[in-house]
Amino acid sequence: MTDQQVSFDTTVPHVARVLDYLQGGTANFEADRQAAEFAFANWPGGDVRVDIRGARAALVRIVRYLTAEAGIRQFLDIGTGLPTAQPVHEVAQRIAPESKVVYVDRDPVVIAHAHQLLAGIPTSSVAFIDGDMHDPEGILRDAAATLDFDRPVALVLFGILHFFTEEEDPARIMKTLLDAVPSGSYVAFSHFARADGDDAMDATFEQLNKQWGESVVRRTRSEAADLFFPGLEPVEPGVVELPDWRPDVAVTGPRPLPMWVGVARKP
Repeated sequence: MTDQQVSFDTTVPHVARVLDYLQGGTANFEADRQAAEFAFANWPGGDVRVDIRGARAALVRIVRYLTAEAGIRQFLDIGTGLPTAQPVHEVAQRIAPESKVVYVDRDPVVIAHAHQLLAGIPTSSVAFIDGDMHDPEGILRDAAATLDFDRPVALVLFGILHFFTEEEDPARIMKTLLDAVPSGSYVAFSHFARADGDDAMDATFEQLNKQWGESVVRRTRSEAADLFFPGLEPVEPGVVELPDWRPDVAVTGPRPLPMWVGVARKP
């Protein structure tokens, strides 16, 4: 991707920049900070930062599994967000230096920071593309400059499709992505969980959806599995909450709020 001038409305919070503020970053604006402070103050169950750390830890475990055990050497990380500790390419390349990673996001601040993060890294192994999940065909076309879609690819979809309503047809998006990768490819996802009677969480997201530039759609375990894993072979332990996906040690201390996570293989 070439450098270009981009413009955006800094008065509208963006989830990536809200998360950046909550993690102590500086790539955010006043509207993002206000939304973050609301989330922090009203988050049901305690500290929103526990949820952020839980999601990152689960992703690291999954990338380690895909690289070390499943033998994956290509990753397409869509909706990557702002750079954080242990990005996908660092985790994968520590195990297999030949691993290739393509990051995808559309937020201008994310794009600018990604260029800084990846400066000096050959684009033949790690690349960042400006892509919109509503246009999966465009993402696949651009990613093909780095990835070989005749060989297995891991599709990493962490915290992205819960911003898509049914009217936006996320199932079509998933089918397009899955049709493009061969047998032996994998899907890894996380998605905000919904449970009956969760009134506190419902109220929080109702308010957050009014502030953010996106709206969160929470789904049940079965809804998430049907969306992400159509015709795929789930990897044990299946679709579970973040701390329960192959934890390194026994899970102790505060648990993140329910977010489904899972991995599946394309037969």
